[in-house]
Amino acid sequence: MLSDKPRFPIRQMLLHGWWPSVLKVLLYRLKGYRVGRGVRLAFGSVVLGRAVDLGDYCSIGFFSFVRGQTIRIGSRVRIGAASMLDTPHIEIGDGTKINEQVYVGGLQFPDSKFLVGRNCQIMQMTFINPARTVSIGDDSGVGGDSLLFGHTSWLSCFEGYPIQFEPIRIGNSVSLSWRVFVLPGTQIADGVVVGANSLVRGSIPPRCLAVGFPARVVSREPEFPRPVSPEEKVRLLEEILTEFQSFLRAAGADCRREGETILVTRTTGRFWRSRREAWRLVVNSSTAEVSEPPQVQGNAFLSLGPISRDARSRLDRAAVIWFDLAAKERSDAGGELADDLAGHLRRYGVRCFRVKAASQ
Repeated sequence: MLSDKPRFPIRQMLLHGWWPSVLKVLLYRLKGYRVGRGVRLAFGSVVLGRAVDLGDYCSIGFFSFVRGQTIRIGSRVRIGAASMLDTPHIEIGDGTKINEQVYVGGLQFPDSKFLVGRNCQIMQMTFINPARTVSIGDDSGVGGDSLLFGHTSWLSCFEGYPIQFEPIRIGNSVSLSWRVFVLPGTQIADGVVVGANSLVRGSIPPRCLAVGFPARVVSREPEFPRPVSPEEKVRLLEEILTEFQSFLRAAGADCRREGETILVTRTTGRFWRSRREAWRLVVNSSTAEVSEPPQVQGNAFLSLGPISRDARSRLDRAAVIWFDLAAKERSDAGGELADDLAGHLRRYGVRCFRVKAASQ
């Protein structure tokens, strides 16, 4: 067949898939791929395309492959083991995570696109068919075992059966629970939550809860999502930080709070090689804007209220990692305490977009 291609790139996996990551990166650069710093390609993983851009610190897991004509994978993207992304045009935004055994492919057209925004997550065992474009906005999540189909065709159109090839658009800050089935032509607006085991078709309006088979809107503003007062935000932050400290203690770190500062220490190594490491997290529990950052003598600054651009610049110059919960943004730099904090905030649906310093 003129258009036939193997379902799996076995030849490339056997030829260089087993190479160490550093050698695969060198090979891809020689082929003209743009490969950023700190890219990690696990055993058995390959990337195949005509125009390929792999962002800084992205990683592709064990026996996974990405194949297409144009491929752009943003910085700090993680693709789990045994995942297959096979679409003519692929674009994945910064900070997005695709879990294990996710399949993107199937019946497609030459212009089919799979577009995923920043800070998204697609859970394991999900099947996505971009027969026409499937686009997922920033900060959205797709639960495991979900099915997103861009086409409906099996029985003959000459016998009167329906044939449909339509794009799927999922907006920003959308949550699809586990085992959601999305039909071709579906449009899901920003801020929607779709309940588990739902079948979605047509259009879903913004900021609502939809459940059922087919999914119907069962709650919307102001009941869903409900408004949160400043006092309630302060209480929630305190509960999150208290729990965060308990997790650090369970991991073997000493943790105590002194006013608005959380002090964390840990002893690593053994016997004469042991050393003591220390971190400081300064917390601003006010919802007011921070225009003048405090004299942060520490590694990280967490603010419930917005941090002004000037205050962010000062913190960047002082090498302090900042978190702006009001804007859902953080500095691009990372560190052990900051990365642990970012992971803990994700438990509560708070995913902060990384912002590069002005000098970068």
